[in-house]
Amino acid sequence: MKLFIALGLGVAAFPFSASAAFTLTAEPGALPASVTVSLSRHDIDQRSTIRITTATTEADGSFRFESDEEAGIFVLKLEDTSDFTLAIAENEKIKLSLSEGSLSTIGSPGTKILQAYETFRKESLARLVYPTRTDIKDAKARNATDDEIVQLTQAEVDAYQAHLEELNDFVIAEAGDTMALYGSSLRLSGDYRLDELAEQVKSFSARHGDIGATRSLQRRIKTARDVALGNTAPELEGNNLKGETVRLSDFRGRYILVDFWASWCPPCRLENQHYAKLVDRIDASSFDIFAVNLDTSKRVWSQSVSRDRADWIHISDLEGWTSPLAATYGVGALPASFLIDPQGRIVAKNLRGEALDAKLQELGLLTEE
Repeated sequence: MKLFIALGLGVAAFPFSASAAFTLTAEPGALPASVTVSLSRHDIDQRSTIRITTATTEADGSFRFESDEEAGIFVLKLEDTSDFTLAIAENEKIKLSLSEGSLSTIGSPGTKILQAYETFRKESLARLVYPTRTDIKDAKARNATDDEIVQLTQAEVDAYQAHLEELNDFVIAEAGDTMALYGSSLRLSGDYRLDELAEQVKSFSARHGDIGATRSLQRRIKTARDVALGNTAPELEGNNLKGETVRLSDFRGRYILVDFWASWCPPCRLENQHYAKLVDRIDASSFDIFAVNLDTSKRVWSQSVSRDRADWIHISDLEGWTSPLAATYGVGALPASFLIDPQGRIVAKNLRGEALDAKLQELGLLTEE
C-alpha cells in the first residue's frame, strides 16, 4: 500500500504513488483547522472496518490525501462528526467540505447514490417494518395470545421481505455500475429480480475489473443462483452442541427444513415454539429440522435451545454474521429457511407458521391435529 498525504505545505512520511486510485481534498476553510481525520476501508462481507491512515488538517483547514488503494467502501471520520461513508471508484478526485457538522462531497457519484440509498432504506423501514414491530410490542404488553403474536410476527417478516424488495428496486434503478452497488449489497435479495441484478454486476465488473468489490458481488449472484428453487441444496457441515461434526448430506432421503436462526431474533424464537409442536406431528424418518445457529456464544446458543425445547438437529460455527454457513446460503437476514426434498433439492423457501404447515400437508407429511 502506498499513501501520500499533503496537509497544506506539509507532507506526511508516506511514499508517493503517481497512479493514485483516488484523491480526497479539502480547500482552505472547508474543514476545521488542526483536527484529526481518519480513513478506514469497510469490508461489506465481513462487516468490518480497518483503518488505513490518520492525519491532521492544516491551520487553514485544508487537507489532501492520495492512495493507490483499490476502489471500494471507505469510512471517513472527522473530530466531532459522525462517520461518513464514501463509495469510491477508481481515479476519483473527491472534494470534502463540512457544513453544520455534516460532511459532504463533490466528485464521487457512487457516494451520492449510497447516501440516497441509506435515506431511502431508513424511510422504507419506518414505513413497512417498524409499525408491525410496534404492534408486536403492544400485543406483548397486553398479554396477547401466542397465536396473535405469531401472526403479528409473520406480518413483520413479510413486511421485511417487502422492504428488501424495495431496496432491490432502488438499487436496480439508481446504483448502475457505481461503487454504490457494492455498498448496498449486504441487503440485496437473491429471490427478487435476480437476473437484472446479475446484469448489473456484469456491468460493474466490466467497469471496475477484478477487485475485491467485484468478486464479492459475483459471489453473491452465484450463491443466489446456487440456492434457487429446484437446485440441489449446498452442503452444510458444523459442530453440534456436543462438539460432534454433523453434515446436511447425512440426512438425504427425507424432507429437511434448513432453518437459520439466532437467540437474539424474536421471530426465530417464536418459530422455534411452532417447530416444537410440529415435530410431534411428523414421522422423524420422513422429516427433520436442521437448524443453523448464528450466535457467537455456545452458552447462549445452548440456553436458547433448552428454553425453546428445540429437540432437533443443531449446528453452529459461532461466527455470527461472518459465518461461512450463512454465506453458503446467502443468508443476510433472519429468520431464513429452506425446505429440501429427499433428493436434496430446494423446494420452498422461508415458509413459516401456517404456510409451512400447509406445505407439509400438501406433501403428505403432516397429520391433522
